[in-house]
Amino acid sequence: MRKISLTEAEVDFTERMGINAEADGQARITGRIWALLMVLARDLTSAEIADTLMVSRGSVSTNLRMLENLKIIERRSRPGEREIYFGMCPHPYSALIEQFIERFANHRRMVETAAERIDRDAGRENLANLSRFYEILEQGHRAMLDEIMTADP
Repeated sequence: MRKISLTEAEVDFTERMGINAEADGQARITGRIWALLMVLARDLTSAEIADTLMVSRGSVSTNLRMLENLKIIERRSRPGEREIYFGMCPHPYSALIEQFIERFANHRRMVETAAERIDRDAGRENLANLSRFYEILEQGHRAMLDEIMTADP
């Protein structure tokens, strides 16, 4: 067993991040893994993560892939070792913001395409308002990205 001891505060944060992830439509374990990697601030194997969080290795594997796809964590290897380690990406928050920007841009484009085919004036007006909403979200997230990138060394 490769269980890592956590303080009460670390356990509490890990559990709260799990609840937040669940509220955002992710699996609770996704948030717990992310939190664990943050508080320990070092690379961990999937076995260490599973043992520490007391969850199945299959669940850890699935959710590690999810976090990798979100560009929050990355795989790492060590010379001479066969195990794969997982750690925080250098700029996970900028990667998340970039994903939001892309998502809002895609939504905006879809709405604009639909608006071209809608004949009702009131319907086109509603779609124009929704398109503007997505445009504002894109702009706001671009400003956040600029802020993070200038603050990040």
